Amino acid sequence: MSRSSLAAALAAVLLASPAMAAPGSWVDAVRPVPAPSDVKAMPLPIALPSPAMAVPPHEGWAVGSGQRMVYNITRPSLIELPATARAGAAQPAVILVPGGGFEFLSIDNEGYQVAERLARLGVRVFILKYRTLVLPDSFEGFHEAIGSTFAGRPHVGGPIDIQADIPYAVSDAQAALRAVRSNARQWNVDPARIGLLGFSAGAITTLVATQANAPDARPDFVGLIYGPTKAGPVPPKAPPLFAALAADDRFFGKDDLCLIQAWRASGAAVEFHLYSGGGHGFASQHTGTTSDGWFDEFARWLRAEKIVTAP
Repeated sequence: MSRSSLAAALAAVLLASPAMAAPGSWVDAVRPVPAPSDVKAMPLPIALPSPAMAVPPHEGWAVGSGQRMVYNITRPSLIELPATARAGAAQPAVILVPGGGFEFLSIDNEGYQVAERLARLGVRVFILKYRTLVLPDSFEGFHEAIGSTFAGRPHVGGPIDIQADIPYAVSDAQAALRAVRSNARQWNVDPARIGLLGFSAGAITTLVATQANAPDARPDFVGLIYGPTKAGPVPPKAPPLFAALAADDRFFGKDDLCLIQAWRASGAAVEFHLYSGGGHGFASQHTGTTSDGWFDEFARWLRAEKIVTAP
């Protein structure tokens, strides 16, 4: 995809993405936690340098509602999860792309907890730690920033442009696809079954990376969980798409479904679930609504598409 075409794809997604500010009492319960010491992560090459790399802030970890989040990521990496003990042929791989408004990554809810369920299907799982927006180099600064974005509170530095991070996140997703393919033999991965599964801001990242259609960074299948569904370009020979969204999602629930329709019209396989309830962020959170079944339906789709062959 040319630079002008990628710009058009970005514009379509950005126009489809509503302002993130919304009631967010969960912000008040967020507190700092130490960074884990046992994360096995492979640094990713940086194809699109960021000005923030000159004087990078310290990466920080926090927890809210029992879920950890990581912020001020300036060096992208790929977290490698332990392989499932299965003999035989190479496994399909899923690269998880967590959300967090491009200000942090919801590393448990949309990362580790989803990874555990995928691993039981015989899937090799990786979590992408893509670059996030550079926020003040302190927990207090981070806390104020998410209060502005997610709870509509005033921010000392003025409005935060969350869209500014999208090109860097997309570049990191492409780097992750290249890394998994280049290491496929070492990691016992089938290079023809490598997919992206993105949530919220991670779904935007996944969609734009797919639309970019880079010859060496095309996913073989794509999942968009509570992401945009408005009109946008469909790449040639689009990969199979799974999308799930709750009708009461405060960010994307009022989107039309033109992207889904266009994907179908292209001839690519599409599985779309519009749940009557579930809100935003139901990846590993039970809400008592039909959205609680999204992962089981995703697993059935993986089997139906012959991406996963294990029972």
